[in-house]
Amino acid sequence: MPSPPFSPDLTLFEEQDQVLVSLQVQAKSCEAMGSHMYARLFRDLAVDYADNGRTYALLAGRSQRPIHDALPLRLAGALHRIVLHGRDERLARHYPSVGGKPGEDFTADVIAYMRDHLDEIDIALTQQVQTNEVGRSVVHLTLLHWLTSLGIHDIDLLEIGTSAGLNLNCDRYYACSHQLRMGDAQSPIRMMGDWFTHTPTVPLTGARIHRRRGTDVSPVDVTDHDDAMRLLSFVWPDQKDRFARTKAAIEIAQQYRPIIDHQSADTWVRDQLERPREHATMIFHSIVWQYLGTHIQRNLTQAITAAGQHATPSSPLVWARMEPDGPHADVQVDIWNGQDEPQHFRVAEVGYHGYGLKWLL
Repeated sequence: MPSPPFSPDLTLFEEQDQVLVSLQVQAKSCEAMGSHMYARLFRDLAVDYADNGRTYALLAGRSQRPIHDALPLRLAGALHRIVLHGRDERLARHYPSVGGKPGEDFTADVIAYMRDHLDEIDIALTQQVQTNEVGRSVVHLTLLHWLTSLGIHDIDLLEIGTSAGLNLNCDRYYACSHQLRMGDAQSPIRMMGDWFTHTPTVPLTGARIHRRRGTDVSPVDVTDHDDAMRLLSFVWPDQKDRFARTKAAIEIAQQYRPIIDHQSADTWVRDQLERPREHATMIFHSIVWQYLGTHIQRNLTQAITAAGQHATPSSPLVWARMEPDGPHADVQVDIWNGQDEPQHFRVAEVGYHGYGLKWLL
């Protein structure tokens, strides 16, 4: 899911063309999150749209909710996918993800060459944006270590909105800050000291994951080449470290394939929590709550709370979530372990891509 670092007051734009607004808002979001290439692209496409150019012909009337549907990112993903498949060398020279560099004529080339790929773009604009930010696994890993301080050493990991399930393999990645070493030290995915504002005060040993499973309304199968390319296409091409991490995580997931169900979050969690539990169960989600809708949010909360009433010290229930809180994400945890009410913790603040984790306990 796309994850803007701010929530603009869209009531200010109610009288404007919503596709134009979506391009302008996406430009600001990309600038705030460090993609100057896409910030420039969306600013220029907004001008072309306002001038009734090719962008207008392509996007006008395409969506009733272009901001919610992330219409600009669908377009950008379509173009990036064309480049990744090697189908347009003229565009590829602008894309750092394949060794290029955005030139002065970048947007002009995008506007000019879109006409050669209209059928492919038309199909892509109907497809949901699907991302799987691997950097967020720094949160999973830190939580695994923190849980052992509470006597929780073995867990089943359930993830909502899991996309391709890349973060279900969190313990196959590596994170390090001073003496704290988490995950697999041999992993090609490495999140080192600059990922933390300071070393988290957690035990040196983390909990073990016994079973891992996720659900998504539009799951991605990374063993399918087209699905893998689709996932990579939504990584902003000038953020080469993110692109490399995602590519490496896809290769790991092709070897250790996560189990992903295609089911609504509320019914899936209910079904999973009705299974016998031999040890702790951790439900995790990141930047997904806002997309669930109030009905599913309510049902999901009720399912977790009901299951929590049956939790015991030997099989506690952990609900961990990393969700938007202004310029950063907030990490909160509820734990049911046999008491009437859950223990509640606000454990960390972190960047939307996992960078800059600030441990609060």
